[in-house]
Amino acid sequence: MINGKETCVFGAELHYFRIPKEQWRTRIQQVKEAGINMISTYVPWTFHEYEEGFIDLTGETRAERDFQSFLQIVSEEEMYCLVRPGPYVMAEIKDHGVPPWLIERYPEALAKTEKGANHPTRVVSYMHPTFLEKAENWYHSVCRIIEPFQIEHGGPVIMFQVDNEVGMFHWVTNEGDFNEVTKQQFQTYLEENKIEIDNPFNYMKDNPGEHEAEILKHEYYLFMREHYRDYLEHVKKMARQGGISIPFIINIHGFHTIDYLKRGTRYPIGIGQLIEAAKMEDTLVAGDYYIGNIDFDNYVDIVLANAFTKAIQSPEQPLFSAEFQGGSASDKPRLQPSTFDLTTRLCFANGMNAVNYYMFAGGENYEQIGLNGRRHEWQAPLSSSGEKRPHFHVIQHLGHMYRTFEKPLMNAKQKTQTCFAFYPDYYKTEYSNLFSSPLIETFQKERDMNIYNGVAKGLRVNRIVYDSLNIQNGERIDVEKAPTLWMFSIDWMDPNVQQKLIDYLEGGGKLVLFPTIPTKDLLGRECTLLKDYIGVSSRGRKDGFAKVGKIDSVQTKYMERFEVEEGAFAWSEDELQEVAAFEKKLGRGKVVVFGIGMELDFDYKYEVIRELAERTGVVSEFAVEQELDVSVREISEQSYFVFLHNLDEYEKETAIQRNNEFLFGGNAVSVPGRSGLMLPVNIQLTDEVKIAYATAEVFDLTESPEALEVKVKLKQAEDWIVFETFKWRPVETTGVKVSEEKDGRFKVHLLPTLEKEVTIEFVKSS
Repeated sequence: MINGKETCVFGAELHYFRIPKEQWRTRIQQVKEAGINMISTYVPWTFHEYEEGFIDLTGETRAERDFQSFLQIVSEEEMYCLVRPGPYVMAEIKDHGVPPWLIERYPEALAKTEKGANHPTRVVSYMHPTFLEKAENWYHSVCRIIEPFQIEHGGPVIMFQVDNEVGMFHWVTNEGDFNEVTKQQFQTYLEENKIEIDNPFNYMKDNPGEHEAEILKHEYYLFMREHYRDYLEHVKKMARQGGISIPFIINIHGFHTIDYLKRGTRYPIGIGQLIEAAKMEDTLVAGDYYIGNIDFDNYVDIVLANAFTKAIQSPEQPLFSAEFQGGSASDKPRLQPSTFDLTTRLCFANGMNAVNYYMFAGGENYEQIGLNGRRHEWQAPLSSSGEKRPHFHVIQHLGHMYRTFEKPLMNAKQKTQTCFAFYPDYYKTEYSNLFSSPLIETFQKERDMNIYNGVAKGLRVNRIVYDSLNIQNGERIDVEKAPTLWMFSIDWMDPNVQQKLIDYLEGGGKLVLFPTIPTKDLLGRECTLLKDYIGVSSRGRKDGFAKVGKIDSVQTKYMERFEVEEGAFAWSEDELQEVAAFEKKLGRGKVVVFGIGMELDFDYKYEVIRELAERTGVVSEFAVEQELDVSVREISEQSYFVFLHNLDEYEKETAIQRNNEFLFGGNAVSVPGRSGLMLPVNIQLTDEVKIAYATAEVFDLTESPEALEVKVKLKQAEDWIVFETFKWRPVETTGVKVSEEKDGRFKVHLLPTLEKEVTIEFVKSS
C-alpha cells in the first residue's frame, strides 16, 4: 500500500554511479518502458568518501557523485525509489563498498578468523566501535541528502535498505567473527544466559566432541543471530537519527552456483542467520534470488525460498525480492530470456507483490572501484550503452500485465493445499571447522535429498501447492490454518519442537514426518519425546528397494526399519519385508511416518509422493492432461488468477479442470515451451468491465470517456476472452470476432494472425 493505493512494486536496479550523469534521465525513461515503477540503487560509501573526512554527494568532484540530482530526476520522472546506502553494498565493488582507507588505517576493526588472522574477505567486525563511528559519519551525510526526498515529503523514496546481505561473508567462508570485541560480546551473552566457561573460544577449538564444546558451538550460532540483529538495529538507529522514517528492509542471501543452474538449497542458511533481525519493527524482509537458468531440476528452489521467507517475515508485509535476478555478473552461464519469464511468473504465482531486478542497466566502474575491472554489464536488460537485450521485452510484458491488473492482483492471495514446516536450526550450518564439518555435511546432504530433490519437489510436481510455517516461532500450530503439516526430520530435534508436534497431533493435525523419528536433541543428548508418543521402535537403516502401497521396486538411498503391528504401507522388497512407512491415529490427529530416504531421480517416484499425500487427504485442485505447474491466487472462490508454467522446451496443450469443473469454457489452453500464462477468471478489469475468463494475456488498457482499448498478447493458435460489461461493446476488427451473449456478456474470439499482439477496441453501448 502506497498512499492508500494497492501497488505492485516492479523495480529495477540502476546505479547512477556507473552511468554518465548526462544519461541518467534517458536511462530511467528506458526503464519506465518496461512497466517499471521503482528505481533501486546502492549508494557506495567508498565512491563518495574516497578520502577520509571528505564526502561528496552533490557532484563537486565528479558529476557521477551527484546523488542528490539523481534523486531529483527520479522524482521528476514519477518513479518510486529504494535507496541502499550500506555501509556494505557489495555490488561487485572492491571491499564491498567500505572505503579502503578504513580497512588500512583501522585494522583493529576487521573481523578475525578462529586462528586470529584477518578475515579472508576483509569484512569488518560489525559491532566494532571504530567501524560504527566511521559508518555513523557516513550515514549522517547520506541521510541528509535522502531525508527530503522521502515519500512523506512528496519525494520518490519509499524504502531504505540497511546494510546488505549481513552474515554472507561468514557463510561463504565458513568463518565466524573472532575479533576481540565480538569475543567479549559473546562472553557477555554467555553470562547473561548463565553459561559459565572460561575462554569459550579456546574450549570450542580444543575440545571437539565434548558436551561443553557442543553447547558453546550451539550458543555461538544463536549469539551471531542476535549479533546481526544488534548491528542492524544500530544502523537503523543511525538512519532514524538522520531523519529517515520510511520502512526499512533487510535482504537475505543464499543462492549458490552449480554450472548452468544455480540452486537455492542453502538459501535457508541466510534466513536462519537473519531470523532475529526479521523481528525488527518497521522492517521488511527481502530475498536475493539468483537461480541461474531455471528448469525442471531447480524450479522448486524458488518455490521453497518464497515459502520459507514468508514463514519468518511479518504476516503484514508483502513477499518481496530486493535482488531479483536481472542478469549475472559474468557471461557464464548465459541466461536465457525464458529464465526471466519463468522465475518472475513463478514468484508472482507464489504470492510475491514486489520485485527489484538486479541489475537492470549495465554501466562502468569509475575510478577503479570495480572488483571485475572497468565493465559492469551484468547481462542486464539494458546494456551500458542503453541497448535493449532480449529479456528486456520479456520483463516489459510482465511489468505491463501486472500493472494492468494491479488492484485485483495485489488483493489476490495464494491458495494452498498443505503446509511445509521450516526448521531454522536445521540450517544452522554456516560455520564449520575440521571437527564440525562432517556433521554439517550430513545435515546438508539429508536436506538436499529429502526436501529439495525429494518430498517438496514431489508435491509441487503433483500440483500440490504449499506454504510454510516457522516451527520455532514459539506459537502453537493452528490446526485450522495448517490441517496438514510436512515435517522433515533427522536424528536431532529439540524437545520444544518435538512437543510442539505432539500438541499438533493432539489438537487434530495430520503430520507427515520424514524420513526419521528423532531420538536426540540438537546437542546430541537423548530426547525421545516424539518417538515415545508415537509408540514405535526403530531397528536402524538399510538400503535396497521398497514397495510403497501398490508401487513396487522403489529405489531408495536408505530405509528406516520400524516395528509396528498395524498401519504399515511400505516395506523392504526382500524376504524380511520390514516396515519402512506407517500411519497411526494419535490424539485427535494422525501421523504418517515415511522412513524412506530417496531422491526423485525417476519419474515413478512422483507417484510415491502423491500416494503419501493422499494418505492425509491432500490432493491437487487441478486436473490437466499434460505436466504443468499450476497454482492460483484468489480474491474469492469465484474470482482468481490461474498461473500455468511449462518447464519443458515444447508446447503443451490441455483442458484444465479445477475441483472437477472445466475452466475457460472447456477450451484447451496451450502453454508455450519454457514459458507461462497468467489467466484471469471473473476479474474486474475496470469498474465497468469484468473478464469472465481469458485464455490470452491482457497486458494493457487505455480508457477515455468515449473509447476503451484492451491489448492482448497471443500465445496460442486461437484465444477466447469473455467480457461482461453494460457500458462498452467490443468491436469486430481483423482477427477479432465478437458474439454477443445475454446480460452484457460478449465472447471475443481471437483468430490466428501474423501479429503477436492484438488490440480489442470497444465503443460505448447504445
